[in-house]
Parts: sequence; C-alpha cells; structure tokens
Amino acid sequence: MKTFTKLKTVILVLSIVAVSAASCKKDSTEKKAQAGAATVTASNYGIDGGGSGKFNSTAAAIVKVGPVFNVTAIIDGGKQSININLLGVTTAKEYDLDAGNSSGNVAYMFNDYQKTTEGFSTQNSSSTSMIGGGKVTITKLTDTEAEGTFYIVAHNAAGKAAYAENGTFKGTITTGK
Repeated sequence: MKTFTKLKTVILVLSIVAVSAASCKKDSTEKKAQAGAATVTASNYGIDGGGSGKFNSTAAAIVKVGPVFNVTAIIDGGKQSININLLGVTTAKEYDLDAGNSSGNVAYMFNDYQKTTEGFSTQNSSSTSMIGGGKVTITKLTDTEAEGTFYIVAHNAAGKAAYAENGTFKGTITTGK
C-alpha cells in the first residue's frame, strides 16, 4: 500500500508539473508549437453526482517518460481535472483502466486539482457493485505527438462516482529521460 501511495504522489506531482510547463508561454509574436501543448475533451462528464456536462481543456499536457505515459488536463475556467496514467506504453493500442488491471494503469478525477486527497480513482472500489474502470485507446503515438480516445468510471473512498465518456486527447508530447 505504501508503494501505491508513493507512486500516486509521484504521478500527481509529475502531472501538475506537466500542466504548469505546458501552460507557460513566451511573450513573442512568433508562433511556434509548444512542447506538451494538448487538448482533452469528454462529451459526457460528471463528478460526485453532478449532472452530465462537457469537459474541455486547453490546459492539458501529454508526458512520456520511458514507458510511462500521462495525460493531464484541467477543465477550462475551473479546477476539475482528469489524469490518466499508463505504464508500459510503447505503441498505439488499447490500454485497460479496470480496477486491479495487471499493468498498474489508473485514472484519477478531481473536483479540485489542488485537493488531491479528495479524488476519484479507477482503482477505488467500495463494493463489487461499484468497481471503477475504463479504457484508453492510443490511436497515434510518435516521438512528438499522441492522440486517442478514453472513457473513465472512477470512485472515491465514500463510494461516490465520477465519469468521463466519449473522451479524446491530442497534442505534442513532453518527454523526459
């Protein structure tokens, strides 16, 4: 359990740094592609019993460090966020987010990205009837770009749900060594 908590902390810090780096801009009239510039959308989205809405984010980043692949997004004009973490990514394909998946893949959703202890996770389940999960399909993966689709069903420790359906991500990859 300690290892999972440490991994969760490392992933969340990496995600926040990625979004911060992607949202920084130079003051210049010259338009250049930004490393890590990405968009994330979900056409059917809700947190903590909230009604169905849309998630749109231009404050997003895609980070790949070795085989660790991370998509992090903060909703435009708000504090809600989606964080997808995949381990062992080497090619474009489908990745499982279901609770207890053998790869260790996980997605987190937060009502407030600054309050990471109050999140929803695909790995959180309070009963067998409330098991989190989802899928991520990476449809394009190069050294510099990634895009794909996703859906997420996540729960918090109290058994409340969060979801993102018909999700997409697209952007340039920030890489690490």
